[in-house]
Amino acid sequence: GGQVVVRVAAYVSARAQLSVPARGRVEPGTRAHGDWGRAGRKRSEGAGEVEDEPPQVTTKEHDFGLGAPVSEAEKYQNTLQLEQEVRNQDRFISTLKLQIEDLKQTNHGLEEYVRKLLDSKEVVSSQVDDLTSHNEHLCKELIKIDQLAEQLEEEKNFVVDTANKELEEAKIELICQQNNIIVLEDTVKRLRSIILETEKAQNKSPSRLDSFVKTLEADRDYYKSEAQNLRKMMRSRSKSPRRPSPTSRGTNCDVELLKTTRDREELKCMLEKYERHLAEIQGNVKVLTSERDKTFLLYEQAQEEIARLRREMMKSCKSPKSTTAHAILRRVETERDVAFTDLRRMTTERDSLRERLKIAQETAFSEKAHLEQRIEELECTVHNVKKNHVCAVGYKLSMASPFPLSLWSEKKFFYFSKIVFISLKYLKLYISCELLLFHCLFPSKRCE
Repeated sequence: GGQVVVRVAAYVSARAQLSVPARGRVEPGTRAHGDWGRAGRKRSEGAGEVEDEPPQVTTKEHDFGLGAPVSEAEKYQNTLQLEQEVRNQDRFISTLKLQIEDLKQTNHGLEEYVRKLLDSKEVVSSQVDDLTSHNEHLCKELIKIDQLAEQLEEEKNFVVDTANKELEEAKIELICQQNNIIVLEDTVKRLRSIILETEKAQNKSPSRLDSFVKTLEADRDYYKSEAQNLRKMMRSRSKSPRRPSPTSRGTNCDVELLKTTRDREELKCMLEKYERHLAEIQGNVKVLTSERDKTFLLYEQAQEEIARLRREMMKSCKSPKSTTAHAILRRVETERDVAFTDLRRMTTERDSLRERLKIAQETAFSEKAHLEQRIEELECTVHNVKKNHVCAVGYKLSMASPFPLSLWSEKKFFYFSKIVFISLKYLKLYISCELLLFHCLFPSKRCE
C-alpha cells in the first residue's frame, strides 16, 4: 500500500511539472520536495522544454540512507494536499490562458489602431505639405497683386498730375483765346458796320447812277458830233494822243481778285484739314471705347480670381498663416474697391470729355456750315464785283468822255475788294483760333 501511494504522488508531481512551468510546490516534510524543486528549476532554465521520462520521487530518508517508513495517514493527507494544489494550479493556469488570449486580442487591436494612426499621420502630413505649398503660392500671388496695385497707383498719380498740368495749360490758353475772341468780335462788329454802310451806299447809288448815265449819254452824243466835225477838219493832221487807259488799275484789281481766290482756296484747305482732324478724333474715341471694354473685362476676370482665392482661403484650415493671408486679402479688397472708385471717376471724366467733344464737334460743324455759307456769299460778291468791273471797263472803253464815272467805279471796286480781302483774313484768323481752342481742349489728340 505504501508503494502505491508513493507512485501516485510521483505521478501527480510529474503531471504538475508538465502542466505548470517552475511552479511546483510541495509542503515541507514530504519526500518529493527536493526532486520537485530540481524539476522546476530545470523547466525554468530549459525555457519550456519538457523531459520525456518522469522524475523519480524519493524522500530525504533515502537521500540520507535512513529508509524510515511514513505513516499511511500522512501519505493520504499529502496526496490530498497535492491534489488540491494541482486543482488550484489548473484553475490558475486556465485563468492565465484566458488572460493571455484577452491580452493577445487587445494587442492585435492596438497594433491595428497604431497602423491606422500611422496611415492617418502620413495622410495628414501630405495634406499639411500640400496646404503649405498652396499657401506659399497664394502668398506669391498676393505679392504680385500688391505690386500691380502699386503700379496702378503710380500710373494713376502720373495720369492725374499730367491731367492737372494740361488743365492748367488749357485754362491759360482759354483765357488767352477768350481775349483774342473778344478782340476778334470787336473787329467783326466793325466789319459788319462797314459792310452795312457799303450795302446802304449800294442801295442809294442807282438813282445817282441813272442821272449820271443820262448826262453821260448826252455828253457822249455831243462829243460824237464834235468829233465827227473835227475828223472832217483834221484828216490831214496827225492823230491826237489818246488818253492813257486805266490798265494799271485793272491789273491791280486782278491782283486783288487773285488774292481773294487764294484766300478762298486756303479756307477750303483748312476746312478739309479740320474734317480730317475730326475723323481722326472719332477714330481715337473708338479706340478708347475698345480699350475701356478690354479694361472692364480684365477687371471682371481679376474680381472673379479674387473671389475664387477668397473661397479657397475660407476652406483652408485656420492657422496664423491663414489669418495673415486673410488680412492681406482684405487689404487687397479695399485697394480693389479704391481702384474701382477711381475707375468709375475716370469713366465719368471720360464721358464728360466725350460730351465736350460732341459739343465741340457740333459747334465745329455749325461753324463749318457758317463759314461755307460765308465763303459762298463772298464768292458771289467777288463774281458780282468781277461783272461790275468788266462792265465798267467796257463802258469806259466805249465812252470817250473824260467824266469821272470810270474813276468812281474803280474806286468802288477797290474799296469793296479790300473789304472782302480783310473779311477773308479775319475769317481765316477766326478759324485758326477755333482750331487752337479745340487743340487746347484735347491736347492728346493733336495732329499735324
